[in-house]
Amino acid sequence: MTGLLIKDLRLFKHQGRYYLVVIALCCVLQFFSTRDFSSFMTSYLSFMIVMYTFSSFSYDEYDNGMSFLMTLPCGRRAYVTEKYIFTVLLVTAGWIVGVVLRAAGYMSRFSMEGYRKILVEDPIYLLLVLIYAGCSIPALIWFGAEKGRTAMLLGVGILAFLVYAVMKSGIRIPLADAEPGLLLMVLLILCILVLGISYRASVCLMEKKEF
Repeated sequence: MTGLLIKDLRLFKHQGRYYLVVIALCCVLQFFSTRDFSSFMTSYLSFMIVMYTFSSFSYDEYDNGMSFLMTLPCGRRAYVTEKYIFTVLLVTAGWIVGVVLRAAGYMSRFSMEGYRKILVEDPIYLLLVLIYAGCSIPALIWFGAEKGRTAMLLGVGILAFLVYAVMKSGIRIPLADAEPGLLLMVLLILCILVLGISYRASVCLMEKKEF
């Protein structure tokens, strides 16, 4: 499994220049934006990184790569485990970079006191991205990288439509007015549950899939 993790990290290293450009652009935008826009730094970097982890499935499938990987001693369960570890590590690293850059930009332009009030937002972004990853990885494993992306976009579209419909209907959303601390705790529990269920489902799907 360590070899698989090194493989994905080396592939990510080749994309380093692209992400450095994106980070630099976000920094420039942050210093010319409003207070509310500062959250873009953390949320966008976290989401951008998780999309790269999804693209690692495409690299594995390229030129019948999966057929070769499944002949290695690590096995299918180890492959799934590595993908989840890789996703959590990379998303968390991207999120930390976003938090540091957001804090530096916000405190240099506004105030430390103001940043303390919005500090709880950052962990929420991380948990939401990890929940999204947990819902997406089983689809990528079962349908493949290309069809999996379509299934993910379809799922996000349906979810967005349902949220919009509920908001327009006037139905009160649970926890909509909850304290940030309570919302963070609920999302943490939900994230752990989603990742746990997602991992078990991904292992089952990988063991049944033919290459």
